[in-house]
Amino acid sequence: MDINGKNLKQLTSGLGYDGGAFFSHDSKKLVFRSSRPTTAEEIKGYKDLLAENLVAPTNMEIYTMNIDGSDLKQITHLGKANWSPYFHPSDQSIVFSSNHHSTKGYDFQIYSIDIDGKNLHQITFESEFNAFPMFSPDGKKFVFSSNRKGDTPHETNVFIADWVESDRTELVSEKNMLNTLTYLASDELKGRLAGSEGEKKAAEFISKAFKTFQLKPFEGKNYTQNFSYEVKINPHQDDSSVKVDARNIIGYLDNKAAKTIVIGAHYDHLGLNQHHNSTLMNSEGQIHNGADDNASGVSAVLELARIFSQNKTKEDANYIFALFSGEEDGLMGSKVFAENVKSKYPNVVAMVNLDMVGRLNKDKDLTVGGVGTSPVFGEMIKKYKPAGFNLAIDSSGVGPSDHTSFYLKDIPVLFLFTGTHSDYHKPTDDTDKINMTGLKNITSYVFNLTNGLASEKNIPFTKTKISASKAVPKYKVTLGIMPSYADTKDGLHIDGVTEKRPASEAGIVAGDILLRIGKCEVKEVYSYMDCLTKVNSGDTVPVTILRDGKEMTMTVTF
Repeated sequence: MDINGKNLKQLTSGLGYDGGAFFSHDSKKLVFRSSRPTTAEEIKGYKDLLAENLVAPTNMEIYTMNIDGSDLKQITHLGKANWSPYFHPSDQSIVFSSNHHSTKGYDFQIYSIDIDGKNLHQITFESEFNAFPMFSPDGKKFVFSSNRKGDTPHETNVFIADWVESDRTELVSEKNMLNTLTYLASDELKGRLAGSEGEKKAAEFISKAFKTFQLKPFEGKNYTQNFSYEVKINPHQDDSSVKVDARNIIGYLDNKAAKTIVIGAHYDHLGLNQHHNSTLMNSEGQIHNGADDNASGVSAVLELARIFSQNKTKEDANYIFALFSGEEDGLMGSKVFAENVKSKYPNVVAMVNLDMVGRLNKDKDLTVGGVGTSPVFGEMIKKYKPAGFNLAIDSSGVGPSDHTSFYLKDIPVLFLFTGTHSDYHKPTDDTDKINMTGLKNITSYVFNLTNGLASEKNIPFTKTKISASKAVPKYKVTLGIMPSYADTKDGLHIDGVTEKRPASEAGIVAGDILLRIGKCEVKEVYSYMDCLTKVNSGDTVPVTILRDGKEMTMTVTF
């Protein structure tokens, strides 16, 4: 329509509700949001409302077209409400508001997407409502409305920010990560048991990637840190120990910075269940590929190493990319590395551990452990939280993964974990069950998080509440369970049980809640470890659990 109100022309005619249109900067195209019913039920609902002069455009997508209505294209296919679109001054991308990520509906964040529907990129991360994005004509300023920093609930204010184009090398590549996962969790590597030929192949794969990224070797001319340990195959047989010769793979990115951050994950798994760590009975000889545990974490670390080494930014931190072996046998590799990390790199200020980050559920629940090990962590993990994610916060620096080794050396730690599942420590933990979109988003989260840590002037170490008054207990026996990281007060929730270990032999199963070992009360993982110090190998002890609301006592031989 002309500005005098003449020459009115209808541009869209499809069934539905179209609106919120803006011109491209060259005035050749329009961008708008549209709610278009497709199913018979949706069409009936739309027509019934229209008969009452009403519309309910709750599901909307972004469209573009020429100003004469031709060349109509749907740009987004995200579901839920995608609206308030606006062209970037280049006319090659569009910013818009969306709640497609949200499980609660109201959480609107601003996204950017190319006009061909590719390269969806999240722009805002804070508050519950961000919308109406626009640019200054030169594209250097970005303005939007948001509920953040309001004095009252739902107060909406206008914000202006500098618009800085991201380095494309900093975009996480799902394809790269899938390639890593597919190889590491393939039958060719036969489960990557520490010290095995499969573990050696995995180590060579990681070393080759580090060389491509031009990382500095940790020691000498290669990335390998060799170490040996003994593992007891049968906890009830004194002469069942075997020697394991394993290797950590360590790469260093030197940004000439005053601080260094370790980003790590373990790359070993259970092999053919030679060490009897499987949760599946009678699974000796079956390949345990360990896609989630922990090819997922390795793929994230390698992608982060690629981004940090190949981007155009020189961060305010150096980075150590550490892939550990021997984790499944008791954090063996990380203990060796952490023992001397401060002597070799005295400016290490934090360690971020990724273990089992490939099974993000539909509610996007992500456990972040170690939050209490530095006062800067609490605010930071929320600041960079991906839209729609629900963070389960665990303050402790101790747990059954490699971050524990660094916490015990007074290094602040963060631990990311998407939770256990029915395939945990079983041959069925395969690549086809990995949530690649979730893994990509978690990797992007760690990238933003570690960038934020790099900018912190000081990351002080804090002993977590329970362990501040006493050293982490040393114990000689294990129950053979996978504890839950849920913040519970009614005992230690058991997420998994390892076959042929004391818990399994006594009839304890996943889903049970551990209450007492003997007379020692178990409330969480720390008291659990403390209770284990009171037990010796060969002891027979009553263990009390809660199952389906009823207390049961099992006789357990350690």
